[in-house]
Amino acid sequence: MGLFGGKGDASGGMKPGFRDFKWGSVPVAHMEVLDDHAESKFCWIPNDDLTFAGATVDKIVYEFWENRFAEVYIEMSSESADRILKDLHAGWGKPSQPNKFIEDYLWQNKAAGPEATTAVFSRNPNTRGATLRILSTYIQTKKTLAKGKPPAR
Repeated sequence: MGLFGGKGDASGGMKPGFRDFKWGSVPVAHMEVLDDHAESKFCWIPNDDLTFAGATVDKIVYEFWENRFAEVYIEMSSESADRILKDLHAGWGKPSQPNKFIEDYLWQNKAAGPEATTAVFSRNPNTRGATLRILSTYIQTKKTLAKGKPPAR
């Protein structure tokens, strides 16, 4: 069963991860690396289920920071974006919208520590397509703190 009701959607509320990946888990053998950047590795899964909330998505990229699952990035067309945004509202509740003139929506669960999760849905005003980033708030904080460390001697 996946982390989003097993179907790749937002039903049942925000969970700590995406599908069968929990925050902090390691990449699986059938993943292929798209880019390896310092401590971050960006991967995709050949033959991945490119759907979310019953809508087809264009791309799903998994980010691993220090070899731990930290974020998923989902790109979608304008047709899919409408359906997915509706599903996110139904499953995760009303998001915050920092600027009412920009279609960027933010959800955060109430969890603390390793299960803390944030999601950001951003719509492109020109194409009406969108991206959905679901990320570990805990790992993102660790990444930010690690950037501020002085180099080891």
